[in-house]
Amino acid sequence: MMEAIHLAYVLLFLLAVFHLRRLRRRGASPAKQPGTTTAHCPYPSPVLGNTLDFIRNRRRFFDWYTDLLRAAPSGAIEAWGPFGAGHAITTSSPADVDHLLRAGFDKYAKGASFRAATAELIGDGLFAADGRLWSLQRKLASHAFSSRSLRRFSDGVLAVHLRRHLLPLLDAAAEAGEAVDLQDALRRFGFGAICHVAFGVECAADDDDPRRDRLFAAFDEALEISFRRVLTPATWVRRLTKLLDVGRSRRLREAVGVIDDYAMSVVESKEVRHRSGGGLDDGGADLLSRFMEAMDEEGGSSELGAMFPTPAAKRRFLRDVVVTFVLAGKDTTSSALTWFFWLLAVNPRCERRAHEEAASGGEGDGDTKALHYLHAAITEAMRLYPPVPFNGRVAVCDDVLPSGAVVRTGCYGNYSAYAMGRMEKLWGKDCMEFVPERWLGEGGEFVPVDAARYPVFHAGPRVCLGKEMAYVQMKTVAAAVLRRFRVEVVAPIASMETPPAYEITATMKMMGGLWVRLSRREETA
Repeated sequence: MMEAIHLAYVLLFLLAVFHLRRLRRRGASPAKQPGTTTAHCPYPSPVLGNTLDFIRNRRRFFDWYTDLLRAAPSGAIEAWGPFGAGHAITTSSPADVDHLLRAGFDKYAKGASFRAATAELIGDGLFAADGRLWSLQRKLASHAFSSRSLRRFSDGVLAVHLRRHLLPLLDAAAEAGEAVDLQDALRRFGFGAICHVAFGVECAADDDDPRRDRLFAAFDEALEISFRRVLTPATWVRRLTKLLDVGRSRRLREAVGVIDDYAMSVVESKEVRHRSGGGLDDGGADLLSRFMEAMDEEGGSSELGAMFPTPAAKRRFLRDVVVTFVLAGKDTTSSALTWFFWLLAVNPRCERRAHEEAASGGEGDGDTKALHYLHAAITEAMRLYPPVPFNGRVAVCDDVLPSGAVVRTGCYGNYSAYAMGRMEKLWGKDCMEFVPERWLGEGGEFVPVDAARYPVFHAGPRVCLGKEMAYVQMKTVAAAVLRRFRVEVVAPIASMETPPAYEITATMKMMGGLWVRLSRREETA
């Protein structure tokens, strides 16, 4: 590993020397970075920027940024890669976040670099789209998510997957006295549930079907590679590997091929049902059916016709919708629940209170609205370990954030939900502690805060449409597990001071999984 790091340093140094010599031959000097009122990351190189610091801290990226943001008087920092590539302003200030996501929304976009890094996986999906393509998708998706029948369908799917898949798996582990990776179990459960809710297809990844296992692995592979591309600027190495079809480029192509086969089969089956006259009253309560119904209602729009002039273009767009739905729900709720169960394990007082509330609802009670403490505990877990720890957009014009940071055209305006959850000035001296009570009012009811202070579900026009559905799923799963089992984390359990390591991925997965032993509670045995 050390040899690889040294090699990276040497390559970066040689690139810097080559770049400087070329600039001297042209009679130019290195471009000066735009000035801001923010604190720079320590010791930026005029040529390499913060690349060396990034390499040194690559295993603790989110904590590194948290340390820098804590030290920044304005709550914002400036960083860039080699030769100014990937120039970014990152903030932990709620006023800045509100500006980026709401007040100054029109000044920022996902940008061409994000689109290029994720094009093979997401295509024209909602996460990568900008402008009219984004607003059209947002309108269609909002229509699909707003239905009460979809919520009823989602609740039914959740009950089915708990009864048929997650609880039997955990029951078997408890009976055998064997350790089980709870994170993996929750991820596979979430994958099966989102496929069922989104497309009406019961695709439980814990079944002994190798095709489902390949699909599950393909999403993991494609998302990891795409996320790494988002973090690093495009280079000739990436272009060469794609041309030669080797390395990560080949792995991405193969993974996307598996995803495409699945997504297109889903789209084609829905089209057949629509052509045969099957409507929403004919079992089509899933998200994709509702999305397609909304598209049919907009069918007279010349704008829609211009965007998707042929059946093939429309089918490809729906493929991107399928992938977006899966990515939206595949790992986000499972990530939150993984850290939630670990935090309960290191905070027995909170675990007892959460169990008492869950048990009071009774086995099989699907109403989660009264579970205020559980809602608070899950929200507190996401404050410390947000499923999407880092997010941002690209400036389409020069802008100044409320903190005074200048964001030049083409530069990133980022925010770190992970860092914001660990700021004493936002949450008090106990900001590093797990305290669900901070979310409860005097009567014990859950009290939310402004999204700019807690941007776990984003905010503004791009706020997460599935927030309510996600909370219902997380509370339902948490209550079912707490009622039925005692959850003991296999040593080393770690502590709040020395938590488990996380993976540097798009969602905050626990490195190595969460291995637990389960025992049936006496009242449910």
